[in-house]
Amino acid sequence: MEYLFVVGVVQALFTTVFLASKPKRALSDLVLAAWMIFIALPMIDILAMHLWPDLHVPILQSDLIYPLTYGPFMWLYVRAVTGAISRISRQDLMHFLPFSLVSLVQIVTGLAPPLPNPDHMVFDTSTRLVGAVNLVLILSYSWAVAQRLSQHGLKVNQHFSNLPNRVTLKWLFWLIAGFSAVSLLLFLGSLLSLPAVLHVHLPAKIAILFGLSFYGLRQNQVFDHKQEPSAQDRSDPQDPEPILTEPQGGSEDSKKRYSRSGLTEERAERILTRLEAYMKTARPYLSADLTITDLAKQMSVPRHHLTEVISTRHEKSFYIFVNEYRIAAIKQAMESPENANATLLELAYASGFNSKSPFNAAFKQLTGMTPSQYRRQLR
Repeated sequence: MEYLFVVGVVQALFTTVFLASKPKRALSDLVLAAWMIFIALPMIDILAMHLWPDLHVPILQSDLIYPLTYGPFMWLYVRAVTGAISRISRQDLMHFLPFSLVSLVQIVTGLAPPLPNPDHMVFDTSTRLVGAVNLVLILSYSWAVAQRLSQHGLKVNQHFSNLPNRVTLKWLFWLIAGFSAVSLLLFLGSLLSLPAVLHVHLPAKIAILFGLSFYGLRQNQVFDHKQEPSAQDRSDPQDPEPILTEPQGGSEDSKKRYSRSGLTEERAERILTRLEAYMKTARPYLSADLTITDLAKQMSVPRHHLTEVISTRHEKSFYIFVNEYRIAAIKQAMESPENANATLLELAYASGFNSKSPFNAAFKQLTGMTPSQYRRQLR
């Protein structure tokens, strides 16, 4: 099993060095690099005990302590990659207090929970206690991260017109599920004195490490504080009407709806008319990277007003709104004899999609059938 530890340590250190040496490092890259180090430390601990049994390094006395950091790192990474934080504050560091306290006691007293031994059927009580604390922390942070990712999912639907994995962060849902499952497995193994579980735990942990490394190296920060709308963005140079003007006429619901943002009924109608005309003439949806910010800049309309018009007048997200135009363009292209020999993927790229999977998902969501099924019925 030692070769698994070597593979895990090498992969973790490679990922750490690569992330730390990126020319344009984001906060999420630094958080992930630190997280990788703490994932590697328990493996280094076990390797050191096998290679140098007489070597005693206080910071490498027990691999049961390091999982106390996995939940906090998971939380900070998600907040950093979604743009919720731009720097690590003192309040953020408080998440590592349990790890710091246990480590301090361990270093000062020299006491540490013994490692679970696959050759013995009985696990030490302190080992079970630390395992229980680890499990509670992992499950608590996993729930918090899942809630944050759910909110992020709603946000990206209003901002992006294409939703690849690096934008939706669905891979993080699977990651936190894996961390929770491995932690639960290890705890049950120690609680029920099932040493065979330890042999399953290590490969599962290595698999999670590789998954985190693979997706983490490809992941860019989804939102950036620098991209937040400025005061200038909140004014419409082509529409000087004060944004706090009370709507005239219209229903009470409309008045209440627009009074929160300062968008009047009349102004919303003007934006809607301009939007529909612009989508038909300029066809901005043909750009795969189109975002609500890009469209707002092209139309010289405040971004939050454009978002509100799309969500209230069309009653749909920006993602659905744009992809309806793309799907309509693809359906029109399918009906043209000139495109009889064109592949579906070629039509998708020409209409603003940037990969096959999002295209298939959007087409089926909006038409109720796959692109192939739709094309066959035209023949």
